[in-house]
Order: sequence, then C-alpha cells, then structure tokens
Amino acid sequence: MMHAILAIMYKDILQWTRRPLYFGASVMLAILILVCVGNTISGANDMPFGLYDPAGISELSKHLTDTKRFRVRIYDDLEKAKGDLAREKIVALANVSQDPLEDSVQILSGGNNPLIDDQIAMGLLAVLTQRAKELNIPLHSAALFQVNFGLRDYITSGLVAYLCYVLASMNVGFSWIYEWMERTYRQIVFAPGGLNAAIVAKTLTVTLEASLVLWLALGITSPIVGFTLGGNFFGLLGATVLSVFTFACIGLCFACVLKTIRIYTMTVSILGVALMFVSGIITPVKAMPGWEQKLAMALPMYYAADITKGVMLGIPADYTRDILILISWSFVSLWLARFLLIRSKASI
Repeated sequence: MMHAILAIMYKDILQWTRRPLYFGASVMLAILILVCVGNTISGANDMPFGLYDPAGISELSKHLTDTKRFRVRIYDDLEKAKGDLAREKIVALANVSQDPLEDSVQILSGGNNPLIDDQIAMGLLAVLTQRAKELNIPLHSAALFQVNFGLRDYITSGLVAYLCYVLASMNVGFSWIYEWMERTYRQIVFAPGGLNAAIVAKTLTVTLEASLVLWLALGITSPIVGFTLGGNFFGLLGATVLSVFTFACIGLCFACVLKTIRIYTMTVSILGVALMFVSGIITPVKAMPGWEQKLAMALPMYYAADITKGVMLGIPADYTRDILILISWSFVSLWLARFLLIRSKASI
C-alpha cells in the first residue's frame, strides 16, 4: 500500500510541476485575496479629512494623522471646506469652534455612505480615547490582552484560513474529478488496498501543494502589504497544514458526491463565500445573531480561523479544541468519501 501511495503522489506532483500556468494562477489567486480583499475589508488608511481650525486652538491635525487612517487637509475658509465635502474631495470635516470659551468640535460628513461613516467613527475613536487634553476629554483606553497588531493583521489571519479552504478544495476538485473520475488510476483503485492508497495519496499531495502555494503567497505579500506573520513559525506551519488537510478531506468528499467539475466548482465557491462571512473571519462571531453563532461553531472554518489567528497574532485560542475538531472533520470526511467510492467503484 505504501508503494502505491508514493507512486500516486509522485505522479501527481510531477504533473503539478509540469503545469506552471496552474501553479502561477494558484499563487496569484492567493496574493490577490491577501492584498485586495484584505485591504478592502480592513478599510482605507489615508482617507482625506478636512480640518477647519484657523486659530490653531486644537491639535486635531496631529492626532488625526497619528491614527494613520486620515490624510488631513487644513482649511482657512469654512465654506470652501463644506464645498469640498459636498464634492467628495474629503470624506469628513472637523469644524473646531473658534470661541476660546467654547471647547467643541463639529464633525461633518456626507451622511450618505454608512461604510465611510463607520470608518470615520473608528478613526475618531482612536483620537478621543487618547488623552486629548485640548478637547478636555479625560478618556483613555485599556485592553485585557496587550497586543500590537492592527485591523489589517486581524483580517489577514482570517483570510489565511479562508485560503486554506480555497486552495485545498479547488486543487482536490480539479485533480480528482479530471484525473480519477476519468479512470486515470483505474488499475490502482482496483488493486488490493488500492482505494485506500488513492485516498491517502490524494489528500497528502493536495495538502503539500496547497500549503506550498499559501506559504509562497504569504512570503510575497507580507513585506509588500505590511501585515505580521507573527513569531511562531512552526505554529503557523502546523495550523495551515492541518487546515489545508481538513479542507482537502472535505473537498474530496464533495468531489465524490458532485462528480462534475462545473457543479463542484460552483458549489464550493458559493459555500466558501458563505463560510468566510459566517465563520468570524470578517465579523467577530460574538457580534452575530444567536442562530448564526451556533452555525459558525458547527463549521470547521471557525476553528481554522481561531487557531490561525492564535499563532499569527499571539492572542488566546483554544488549540486543543481546534485541533481535535479539525481532525474529527478530516477523518469523518475521509470515511464518508471512502464509503461513497466503494458504492460507486464500478464507475471509477
């Protein structure tokens, strides 16, 4: 059986290396998701923000710039500033009262884009929770866990879990359906122990190939975009390999049921988008409705995201629970795939 596993893995990897376009497209897909989707979700970090404070009463310009979310444009003419706001040259305008006896700031926005308004609120919160003495607001923030990462890092760590699903499921679908269902390895499958060897070889090969693509994408994008990979290299290695293996097993099970590449691709693509939004990658699970929280806790991507965020960001994670649940999903999926293949063995 071991000889059959190694033979299949060798043939699969050899075919993979002979398809540089497929390999390049896989790496490019991972890079685009990490860079474009990550930047879009985490939001802009250079929003043009207007400030009307001709007397220099406040130090808002410095504080807004220090948040690294705004590019401050200072106005001496309030009407011109409002005109630029109406024409969307700036996303918001801070109008500082010029009365030395009145300590107030009016924030004006277009009011027609709730996403921009939320971004503004986040940036202003960072200003107000500092010791802004010039505004006489004695507020300061504290955190239970002292962290030094930003929203971009948090989003990226979740996207890594999502990429484990995308790369594993797509790789399994194309290789299994195109090659196996077209009887490429029929002689191996019908050999004694051949079916088990085929399943093991395919999942291991996909895990190696998809993990390599993911690590290349992370290595390329991290210095360009500036997100952190954390200091736990072996932890990240283990988390991504386990997540890829889990989704490869699940993808194999789907491939045995769906059997055609068109239906398989459509199904896993739609399912992947749903999993990304429901598994706490973008919105924290605790901020979701109760029924959605229960759904998230029943899906493997939640645990893949939890363990990945833990090793990349150094935040608390239930590693034992995550590992056991991902392994359970893997073995249940493999058992189900084997059961389905035995039933349809004559059609392979």
